[in-house]
Amino acid sequence: MQAAISLSAISSPSTIINNKSISKNSLNFHFCGLRTEALRFSNSSSNRIDLSNQQQRRKGKQQLVLCSTSSNSNGSTPTSKGFDYDLVIIGAGVGGHGAALHAVEKGLKTAIIEGDVVGGTCVNRGCVPSKALLAVSGRMREYQNDHHLKALGLQVSAAGYDRQGVADHANNLASKIRSSLTNSMKAIGVDILTGVGTVLGPQKVKYGKVGFSENVITAKNIIIATGSVPFVPKGIEVDGKTVITSDHALKLEFVPDWIAIVGSGYIGLEFSDVYTALGSEVTFVEALDQLMPGFDPEIGKLAQRILINPRKIDYHTGVFASKITPAKDGKPVSIELIDAKTKELKDTLEVDAALIATGRAPFTKGLGLENINVETQRGFIPVTERMQVVDKDGNLVPNLYCIGDANGKMMLAHAASAQGIS
Repeated sequence: MQAAISLSAISSPSTIINNKSISKNSLNFHFCGLRTEALRFSNSSSNRIDLSNQQQRRKGKQQLVLCSTSSNSNGSTPTSKGFDYDLVIIGAGVGGHGAALHAVEKGLKTAIIEGDVVGGTCVNRGCVPSKALLAVSGRMREYQNDHHLKALGLQVSAAGYDRQGVADHANNLASKIRSSLTNSMKAIGVDILTGVGTVLGPQKVKYGKVGFSENVITAKNIIIATGSVPFVPKGIEVDGKTVITSDHALKLEFVPDWIAIVGSGYIGLEFSDVYTALGSEVTFVEALDQLMPGFDPEIGKLAQRILINPRKIDYHTGVFASKITPAKDGKPVSIELIDAKTKELKDTLEVDAALIATGRAPFTKGLGLENINVETQRGFIPVTERMQVVDKDGNLVPNLYCIGDANGKMMLAHAASAQGIS
């Protein structure tokens, strides 16, 4: 969720590819470490896709032109002998998307497997919707700042909001970008295969939806880019209604009067901004002795002074939330706090809701790693500096790579994007 978003709004004509009109605008966007150059289409009668960059054209170098026979298949691109694809990517998040575009630019026949929705965490459950909610909270604070408005000569009656309208704003933005990502891959011939991907063995993958027949494909190289999910400590019961993770919170299904946020990292801090702007009181629960322990000290002090002290926020530090029980039968959410060092019970909080913001865990279960002698380390897939997967005996697994949150090197969208083209 640590990423800014910037969508370009360059006016440009549509391009016809196999009788389908594709707007260049839909492909000209920058966010979360995704490819910064826009895809550019040639207008030749053969419907070729020109993927050379401006610098190459300025230097007069030969352009890289790949032929495409359809808007969603790159079957005309020659593949390595004996394989269905040159590259198969498991996971269509930011890292997988960038890797797919880069591979096609290099002339590789490419497929990407996605078991949920294109865009992964960043687009659907992270960077994009969270920044949309933060934009709303920022505007609300402007309307609530009477002193500032008066200095501008403005008079605004009591600011209000429509909860469902705010939720729709975040969801619609994510949907729009998800559509752009999907179209950008289809337009250059990346095959988008729907289902859960599993590595069967060297250079072999199966995919399919639960309850339906599975398909087996082969590839010269495979990239695992399955990302991460919210981490929930033991003893915490998540019901998705009153005890929630960031995945649930981004849907903004209700705004509680009082919410406890377990964890004071960037995820917790972002949601404290949103909830307090919309009228909630917030209580942080932090296991370490200070809030925002992972922040640079100077940034942490600044955040405390600007984002916490002036707002309806209190906190408990040096305590674990050892047990959290959802609200039920008229009873509030119950949170048992124990001393982080002595493990003795210190207090019990009763609140309207609890948000678990204790970090993220790699999503690597069900990948079939046992088929290639790979063991995860705290859930992460071990890799070299070149993102090559290492088996439990310390040997490289041929033609298999892992990028992004699943390898644990740096759990940021920008890192996943960079690793996908390294």
